[in-house]
Amino acid sequence: MEQRVNMKFCFKLGKTATETHEMLVKVYGVDAVSKKCVFEWFKRFRDGEEDVKDEPRSGRPPTCTTPDNIERVRRMLADDRRLSLRKIAE
Repeated sequence: MEQRVNMKFCFKLGKTATETHEMLVKVYGVDAVSKKCVFEWFKRFRDGEEDVKDEPRSGRPPTCTTPDNIERVRRMLADDRRLSLRKIAE
């Protein structure tokens, strides 16, 4: 989300998407978002979208990854390193 805030900042300063991407690469290196992603966010900003938060999406809810579940999986793997993902998921 930090990079999105930086993109919005650059957009408001009048920087181009390409200039913004170059700056992000200087700061974040290989962890910088792709050029395509910067262009997509700039389009949102041009269309009046101000919010930089993630929109809800389908998939596994984040509540599945809890400290308790992580510890349970660690214990299972400590007992048997050859467990399949299917068995762990069950």
